[in-house]
Amino acid sequence: MVDNTIQPWIRKYQYIRDYYETVYNIYTEEYPGYPINFYTVDWENSIYDRNLMGGSYAKMGVGELSGIKWKKILLLPVYAIEQIQPENTADEKGVTMIESERTSCVLPSTYGLKPCEWDIVHFHQDFMFPNKPQDIEPLFIVQNVNLATYGEMTHYQMRLKVAPFKRDQLEKQISSYHMFLEFTHKIHDIDVAAFLLKLQNKNTQLANRLKDLFHDPTGLYLILNNN
Repeated sequence: MVDNTIQPWIRKYQYIRDYYETVYNIYTEEYPGYPINFYTVDWENSIYDRNLMGGSYAKMGVGELSGIKWKKILLLPVYAIEQIQPENTADEKGVTMIESERTSCVLPSTYGLKPCEWDIVHFHQDFMFPNKPQDIEPLFIVQNVNLATYGEMTHYQMRLKVAPFKRDQLEKQISSYHMFLEFTHKIHDIDVAAFLLKLQNKNTQLANRLKDLFHDPTGLYLILNNN
């Protein structure tokens, strides 16, 4: 039996717990996110200096002389995408805007991916616009990551700045391909993802076939000869 003296405390703070449970668990599992191309730095297979801004890393790791590699993740859903905010800058190049555009988005830890600086975000999916030029949408580099933690759940708010290089340059430095699957809520190697998608398709075909075999008068699954 709960002591009456602590009931007001439970009523007050249980609402807060319920709120965070909703935001950090149900929201990331049930609410549809926006699928993007995400490039995470492959530190294990990269050759890099301590100062990425120097020498061959003048374009943040992208270039013919760079040893940085990225893992490309397809269909990775992110949330709370902020409207792109252009900023005018005046330097030796004059007043420019394209290199100062900034935005942000949120990535939950439930996907098993921890973003870091130098990761790259591309708000575009090829399968939706197959005939659209690749360089219409700019790439964005992760500048910093802010953490919001509740229990075992962590949300990563990524602050993004437009990249000074193009997608075709970045694609030359891809070390491996991966894909996020909605029905597993996990990131898989591209070959494993293709295999799981085939299994899902076969299960769907099997379910439709069994539905056609169901015989209403008997309540049984029958193979009837219509001839």
